[in-house]
Amino acid sequence: AHVSCLAEQAKILVAESEENNLDDTQWHRWYKCSLCEQDYHGVVSCALGWACWKTYLGRPEADWTRRLAIGVLGNGLNKAKRHEAALSVR
Repeated sequence: AHVSCLAEQAKILVAESEENNLDDTQWHRWYKCSLCEQDYHGVVSCALGWACWKTYLGRPEADWTRRLAIGVLGNGLNKAKRHEAALSVR
C-alpha cells in the first residue's frame, strides 16, 4: 500500500471514531497494519509518524490526538533509526 493511502485511512478511521464517541479510537491504525496487525517498521513507520503529526499539529497542545501524534512521530523516527531526531520530539 502507499504510505499516503495508509495515512488517509488512519485519519478517516480516527475521525469516525471521534465523531461517534467510540471506545475504540482506531488510533492503532497510525502504527499497525489493518491486515496482519503487525506494527509498521523502518521508513514506513517514520513516514506515517510524520503524516500523523502533520494531521494533528494544528490542534490545541492539550488535545489527546496531538499528544499521541508526537509519540507516533517519535516512535517512527526511532524505528527508522533516526535516534537523535526521535529524542528531540519525545
